[in-house]
Amino acid sequence: MRQYPWENPAQAVRQYSDFLRRSAGLDDRPPIELSAIYAHFGIPEPRRAPLVDQQGILVNSDRGLILIKEDDPWVRQRFTEGHELMELLFDAQGEKTGNFWEGAEKERLCDRGAALLLMPPTSFVPQLHRQGLSLPTGQALAQCYQTSLLATLVHMVHHSPRSHALVLWHLASSRRDAPAPPPVPQLRVWWRAYSPRWQGGFIPRNKSIGSMAPQSCIARSYHSRQPDRQQETLQFTTEPCRCQVETLPIQIQGKSCVISLLTQSEG
Repeated sequence: MRQYPWENPAQAVRQYSDFLRRSAGLDDRPPIELSAIYAHFGIPEPRRAPLVDQQGILVNSDRGLILIKEDDPWVRQRFTEGHELMELLFDAQGEKTGNFWEGAEKERLCDRGAALLLMPPTSFVPQLHRQGLSLPTGQALAQCYQTSLLATLVHMVHHSPRSHALVLWHLASSRRDAPAPPPVPQLRVWWRAYSPRWQGGFIPRNKSIGSMAPQSCIARSYHSRQPDRQQETLQFTTEPCRCQVETLPIQIQGKSCVISLLTQSEG
């Protein structure tokens, strides 16, 4: 099995994000001004370009030349900039290890580093504890830190001391659906994120909400396009999960979706 060139890669991206801010004379108060980091390190400001199927590209690591998808929302572009700044770290590490860093694991760590850079835990977590983990808190912190709602919510869940899951739902057909007659799209899991203490079991991608709870507020919120909230018992695999479900309809690239925050009931 491959071993990381760092003893703890998650700690490495955290230290690197702190290093970028401190070196540029920034503290942990939001919003984090990325232009100060570019100016301090002599990195050119990222260029906006009509990219397709990707949010950003590190074109030249020696010069620090970064391209950002020009038609993404501004807060999404900021997160992409943070991601590409992390790519500079991994590119430098790759020069020493024969391009060791690649694939989904590197992308996950770059996203993690971008979140730590833009939403420093030393200021973010105290605000989260004061306001409580909820979708409205996510909206407020996203505005404060000038980050996308989804990136903010994922960061919140990662720092939660309770059993939480964040699930994004969209209308889709299963690959298992019969080709004839044409399958009817259902509301299904698109992606999910868990808090470190989540005990509600594995949430499969493409799981249909209809097979769990036809009267779920998740489906209701999708159709009404209104936020909703209620106690529900969901069964993603074999064990039922009793939780508080909080929903918010959102649009992603013109597609109607619902984000749900699951808080597992204690006891």
